[in-house]
Amino acid sequence: MTDRELIRKLHTGDRSALDRIVEKYYDDIYKFCLYMTMDETDSYDIVQEVFLRFIKYADSYTHGNLKGYLLIIARNLCRDYFRKREKEKTVNLTADTVSERDGIEGAEQKLLLDMILQKLPIEQRETVVLRFREELRFQDIARILDCSVSTVKSRCRLGIRRMRKELEAYERK
Repeated sequence: MTDRELIRKLHTGDRSALDRIVEKYYDDIYKFCLYMTMDETDSYDIVQEVFLRFIKYADSYTHGNLKGYLLIIARNLCRDYFRKREKEKTVNLTADTVSERDGIEGAEQKLLLDMILQKLPIEQRETVVLRFREELRFQDIARILDCSVSTVKSRCRLGIRRMRKELEAYERK
């Protein structure tokens, strides 16, 4: 069933359509939040809030790209999360996202890249995550972030450049 059909059913009061939307997009939204926050528990909480907000405003939803709309909500909630954490002045970079099956070397590489990704400014981080982990096109990212395609490309390029410098600095140690 297409997103358009699910939304139509949702607007007519069919709550099973909401279950299907959550089932269809939960994992993608969770991964995005996890890449942004680097915290499993907080990511679960943010994803729950994403879908609660979607439910609250579902009757007024008219966008064409449902996944993009949910990512916009997730992005805004992740930004709120960082503002709150900034106020608390606590930074918690953990290896919770590394699974045991990745092996030690793969786990170390993943942890290193995730830590480097956390060092990026939020605009560059979200662009890099949307581009490479969510595999979205620059045009889609521009719509989600409400900026021009050239801005998205620039942020992505700067983010990658900064990640390379951080990686080179790490390798020199």
